Amino acid sequence: MSTAGQIMTRDVTAIRETVPARRAVQLLEELDVRHLPVINGAHEVVGIVSDRDLAPIASDRARLAQPVSRLMSADVLTVGLETDVDDVIDLLTEHRIGAVPVVDGDGRLAGVVSYVDVLREVAKEHRAAKA
Repeated sequence: MSTAGQIMTRDVTAIRETVPARRAVQLLEELDVRHLPVINGAHEVVGIVSDRDLAPIASDRARLAQPVSRLMSADVLTVGLETDVDDVIDLLTEHRIGAVPVVDGDGRLAGVVSYVDVLREVAKEHRAAKA
């Protein structure tokens, strides 16, 4: 099977931990994604924010003005570029999450593997096995 680095979405928009939550809501809508990795100044992953994290505050102007660091999941799980897709699948299902940031050897964001990326890879392998 493949690695996280091979199947990940590479062109990922991340948000800095100091940016207001309002901007995260805008980005989720504009990009039509469900997760945004949160990074620090060194581009290290420090959290992840999802549409589910932000939905409850969508009309709360005061909370939308707070930095995204106050609303993100700081106990974010990450995987490395060489992590086997089987291990990514186990992580996603075990923790009931829809995406996991992929980091390079220095902990910097390299991409994201979502359940959609995994399904694409499994479907590709399934079709190849049938051929």
